[in-house]
Amino acid sequence: MEGMTGTKPKITIQDLIEKVNDPNAPEAALIPTSPRSVEACFRLGVDPIELQFHPIAFYKYAGDTDEIARLRYEKNEQVRRERIKSLIDLRKRLVDDGWTGEPGRPATSGGPKKPNASLAASAERPGTATMVEKERQRLDVLRKRQEREISQMLAHESQRRELAEKQQKKVDELESRAAELARQKAENDREWMAKQREIELQRAREQRELEREAKRMAEERYRREREAQRQKEEEERRAKKEAYARELERRQKTLEARAETERILADQAERVRQRKLAMEAADAERARRMQLEAQERHAANMEKRKKAQERISSALAMNNEILQKKRDDFERKERDAELRRQELEKQERQAMEMKRQQELDKERERQYKYLTAMEMEEGRKKALRDRAEAKEREMAEMAAMRKREQDIRRVEREFELKRRLDRVDEIGKVHLYQRQSLLEKIMDDYERTRSMMRERQSLMHARKEANMAASMQRQQVAQAMEALKYKSMDRGSMGASLEHRPSTARV
Repeated sequence: MEGMTGTKPKITIQDLIEKVNDPNAPEAALIPTSPRSVEACFRLGVDPIELQFHPIAFYKYAGDTDEIARLRYEKNEQVRRERIKSLIDLRKRLVDDGWTGEPGRPATSGGPKKPNASLAASAERPGTATMVEKERQRLDVLRKRQEREISQMLAHESQRRELAEKQQKKVDELESRAAELARQKAENDREWMAKQREIELQRAREQRELEREAKRMAEERYRREREAQRQKEEEERRAKKEAYARELERRQKTLEARAETERILADQAERVRQRKLAMEAADAERARRMQLEAQERHAANMEKRKKAQERISSALAMNNEILQKKRDDFERKERDAELRRQELEKQERQAMEMKRQQELDKERERQYKYLTAMEMEEGRKKALRDRAEAKEREMAEMAAMRKREQDIRRVEREFELKRRLDRVDEIGKVHLYQRQSLLEKIMDDYERTRSMMRERQSLMHARKEANMAASMQRQQVAQAMEALKYKSMDRGSMGASLEHRPSTARV
């Protein structure tokens, strides 16, 4: 089995599967030593070091997102697994075909033919010149075939170079076109974003102008309302002053009326008192006059006095009743006036409180309107900011989406370009290996032909030496026989020697 022929076990593709999945494995441990594995790598143009696994962080470049790194990782990992599978399948086919990697040995299960046996057989057969001619013709055919293969190889190399140049030119054109399209798209995006930004700025300027106008109108409205409120308050203060002056005048008149009433009552009381005193003095005077005369008329005078006293008492009572009534009327009027005053003061307080409450309500309403206007302004500003932020977020999301799509297309283009370059490199390696294999085969055929020629020349030299040795032996035998014949001629007759000479000459 493979890997058991030498002292050191061979490393196959199957042995490398665990090692290539280790990103920290050294490069020296990733190179196979098994002939079939090496042959599979050469035939597919795959560098075993490129089969090493790399994590996602290895494919994350500066400025890339995790999604782009994962996309680049998945594509490269798919290619890596496909290469490993292709190597495993090709090595399995080599094992099934019985390929061993030994030079001059076919891939079939049958053993190689031995050229020495055929040469020996041909050497044993007669017709060496015919064999040499056939060998020369075969060598000419082999030489022509080698020249044809070399020409085909050169033509194939030229076609491969032209194809590679065309592919490279096409790749360069695609890259240039993609770069130009990307540049134009980026320029269009920048122009569009600049226009959108200018539109947003114009809208913001118009909105700020509207906000300033609304604020100015709100301030003007607030100023007018404050001026109207000030005038109204001024009029109310003036009305309050006039009402207060009228109230003071009314109170003054009330006090004067009260004083006049008290003066009148006092005058009336004084007149009543004076009248009472006068009546008492008159009564005393009459009593004194009558005392002199009233002895006899005492009873009548007493009756008259009693009646007069009753009349006085009645008059006093009536006067007191009138005074009390006037006093009660005055006090009632005072109470009514006080009640009216209190009621007026209460009404004034209520009116003032109502006005104050109305003013507070109006002030609160104005404040509420002002705050509402400010809140509406702030709401509009916030709505504008929110719309601007939403627009910026939308533009940022669109830019991020476009950048993501551009990054994905860029990664796909880079991967496609890398895949093409890798394919070109693999094809170049495969062609180089095929050329090397062809050259090795040609050199092997050439060496085998030279070996056959050397063996043939050796056989021909051996035949020549054998022929020369046989000729020398025949000559020696002939010379020995000649010597024997000469000796026999000395002993025999002349006739017999004359008969044997022509035959010796023929020999």
